[in-house]
Amino acid sequence: MVAKKKRGYTLVEVMMTVAILGTVVGVASPLLMQMTNFWRMTSARYNIQRDVRTSLSMINRFTRQAQSGTVVIDQVTGQPPSSRVQFSYTNSAGATATMQFYQSGKDLYMSTAGKTTLLSSNLAYIAFTYPRTDDVSIISVAMTMQSPTYRGGKKALQLSIQKVRIMN
Repeated sequence: MVAKKKRGYTLVEVMMTVAILGTVVGVASPLLMQMTNFWRMTSARYNIQRDVRTSLSMINRFTRQAQSGTVVIDQVTGQPPSSRVQFSYTNSAGATATMQFYQSGKDLYMSTAGKTTLLSSNLAYIAFTYPRTDDVSIISVAMTMQSPTYRGGKKALQLSIQKVRIMN
């Protein structure tokens, strides 16, 4: 007589499988959330650093070419104090042009010859100041950038560049 093979799973086997899967899901879920949060924070920090480097590089390059008697630090209406710098400089064609960097909400703009360029959309605050009252050829730029991360949170990074020297 041939013995019949049993088909299916026993209740104990099913209960053990459910217990193992429950344990794996219970451990993996918080780990996955932590990895996601870490990735979002790292990505936000990278975006902020990239925007700050680019913005400060542009501000530094053009401010060095400013004609010192034409520099004006003020603000656009409704924006924080000292959030705009305007000046004249000599462009590559030898003509005098006007340049300005300013904050508008969360955006940082560069404007020259009627052309406006968005430098960053992660700006929280920018301030142009004279760090020394006896030397108006030095301008300090302080910048705070923010980027959204997760659950409505934001990653903020404050960077500043001191002593942008006006060469003209």
